[in-house]
Amino acid sequence: MRRLAGLVFGLFFLSSAYADNKTTLHDFRFWSSPDRTRIVIDVDPGVRFSINQKNSQFTLGIRNAKILKDTYKKLFFTDQRIKKTRIKRDGTTYQFKFKLHGQYQIKSYTLKPNDKYRYNRLVIDLYDQKNQAIKAVKKPKKATIKKPAIQQRSTKIILIDPGHGGEDPGAIGYKHSKEKRITLSIAKKLAKKINATKGMKAILTRRGDYYVGLTKRIRIAQANKASLFVSIHADAVKSRRAHGASVYTLSERGGSTKFARRLETSQNTSDQFGVKQQSNNKDQYLNKILWDLSRKDRNTQSQKLGVKILEQLKKIGHLHKKIPQKAGFVVLKTPAIPSILVETAFISNPKEEQRLNNNKEQDKIANALYQGIINFYK
Repeated sequence: MRRLAGLVFGLFFLSSAYADNKTTLHDFRFWSSPDRTRIVIDVDPGVRFSINQKNSQFTLGIRNAKILKDTYKKLFFTDQRIKKTRIKRDGTTYQFKFKLHGQYQIKSYTLKPNDKYRYNRLVIDLYDQKNQAIKAVKKPKKATIKKPAIQQRSTKIILIDPGHGGEDPGAIGYKHSKEKRITLSIAKKLAKKINATKGMKAILTRRGDYYVGLTKRIRIAQANKASLFVSIHADAVKSRRAHGASVYTLSERGGSTKFARRLETSQNTSDQFGVKQQSNNKDQYLNKILWDLSRKDRNTQSQKLGVKILEQLKKIGHLHKKIPQKAGFVVLKTPAIPSILVETAFISNPKEEQRLNNNKEQDKIANALYQGIINFYK
């Protein structure tokens, strides 16, 4: 009898403790991209949720929840996939009902805190039905080594990659500037210059504030048969004194310096903002295509492109490194496409942060990149 009483008391204690352990919904964000809508809710650990989908509607249920006032207001949103949002409350259980414009594949998962986000995150992705195979990668056919396509195309396709985006803000400056916004602005300016040039066409990996996975950026370059791949970034370190621009080319053995290794670790783990698993250099997709790289020719051309761009960046500001550096950036593993990653300046340096946010200075950077590309082809 005593054992039974103790068991009942224990169950009551556990249920009471659970009842008091409410999950707070601290913040809410969403992004719309060409192939999906992403919903992100900052929550406490141990969040209990359910998702039910029926025709053109899905319901997110969160048990034992508490919503902050400012967060509640953000939950009512619409975009090209979500027509209307309603919230129903039953005690401490919330139901978020999303009326959709059509039927979509829904995926959900949670992410742990990191150096940019202090709370756990509940992530919900709505994928267009026609893009269900978004992660499917065709096994490349074995082919003979050819020279990069840049020497064979009448129209040169320049793939411009604005770093980060969406849930991944990139580096954050002293005055809270976000790298993702600066890189997109510079990329659009560069694209405009390229598209105004006869015989050249620019394609952006993203045109808005949404995240594109690292390997998907590579697939975009391949699908468009890019002649060059230019990834644009803004660096950050603990010291506010570090300054200047740098250019990196691919090293399959990893960074050539301690600084390069630190940077490649930072850039290569950006996929933790966009997918459940962290990206790594042994990604199966990359391993399948690496054998097909015309390494020597591609790397030589990448080095040449890096030198030409550094020559132009030197004219408008300080160089952090005077020659192209090497690092194992996942995003540079583009088969047979000369590829570089440009760190335009240090966003962690207050003076350079101010410069990066200045429209005229962004024009100068974009023009330096453009002139470097033009000189590469001379």
